[in-house]
Amino acid sequence: MHESLFQRDIVSYLSLILNATKSLKAASGVINTYTRHPVVAATTFATLSELSNGRAIMGLGLGSFPTIPKIGQRIFPVKETHPLKRVREYVEFVRALWTGENVNFHGEFFKAEKLQLGFKMKQKIPIYVAGLSHELLELAGKVGDGALLSPALATVEATRRMSSSVKAGEASSNRKVDQASYIMASLDSDANKARKTMKGFYFFLYQLSEVIRPKDLEPYGITPEHLAPLKEAWKKGAIIAAKSSVPNEAVEALTLTGTKESVQRRLEEYLSAGVDLPIIMPIGNIEYAISALSAKN
Repeated sequence: MHESLFQRDIVSYLSLILNATKSLKAASGVINTYTRHPVVAATTFATLSELSNGRAIMGLGLGSFPTIPKIGQRIFPVKETHPLKRVREYVEFVRALWTGENVNFHGEFFKAEKLQLGFKMKQKIPIYVAGLSHELLELAGKVGDGALLSPALATVEATRRMSSSVKAGEASSNRKVDQASYIMASLDSDANKARKTMKGFYFFLYQLSEVIRPKDLEPYGITPEHLAPLKEAWKKGAIIAAKSSVPNEAVEALTLTGTKESVQRRLEEYLSAGVDLPIIMPIGNIEYAISALSAKN
C-alpha cells in the first residue's frame, strides 16, 4: 500500500489488513527516510510481524521529491544531501536493531549508542527498497530483499531499464532480489469504456502532465507536441479539456487498459521486462479487473 505525506497513515491500514486475514502478506509501499526514524520503523514493523506471524514487509524509499521539501528537508542537490548513503544507513540501522543485539551506529544521518530492541523477534522481515534513479535501484539490488521499480506509471521500456539497474546491483553483490512494480489498470469488457476511465483519472492526468518524461513516450510515437494541449489544459485546471487531450497511445504506453485478453497479453510484456511481482492498481470496473487477473484465470 502507498503512503504519502499528509495522506492516511499506512501502519494503521496494514494493522487492519493483517488482523483481518490469515495468509495475506502486507507491505508498505513505501515509508520514507525522513518522517519515521529507523528506530520507530524497526519497532513498528517488528510489531506488525509479531502480530501477523511474519506477514509484514517493509517497503522503504528515500522520500517524495514534491513533498519532503514542504517539511524543511532537502533532497536536491544530491551531491550535498547524499541520498544513497541515507537509504543505505537506514536499512543497515533497521537490520542491526532486528538482530536483538546492542547497536552502536555512527552514520552521517543516524546514530545510536547501546540501543537494543526490547523484545525478541521470531521472523525475518523483508525490506523492499524503492527508487527511480539508476543509483537507488542499483542499491536495492545490493542491499534489499526486493526492489520497487515504479510508483504507478511506467512504459515497458522504462521498466526494463529500471530492472537492469537492479540487476547491476545484484551482479555486484552476487545475489537475487524480488522486483516489484506498481502498474495502473483499467479493465472492462468494453475497451473504449476502460480507456475513457483511465483518461479521466486525476492521478493519471497529473503524472502525464507533470511527471512522465517525454522521451519515455517517444517509442510510442508520442512527441511533446502531442502532449502540449493536455499540459496546457492541466495547467489551467481545465480537467475536461485535459481528459479529451490524452492520446490513446499514452494510455497504452503507461497502463494496463482494455479487455481481459488484451491486458493479460500486455502484462506479460512487463513480466518479460523483469517484473517478478506486478502490483496491479485497478480503477473503474474493479471487480471485473480482479476477476480477470486472478490466478484462476
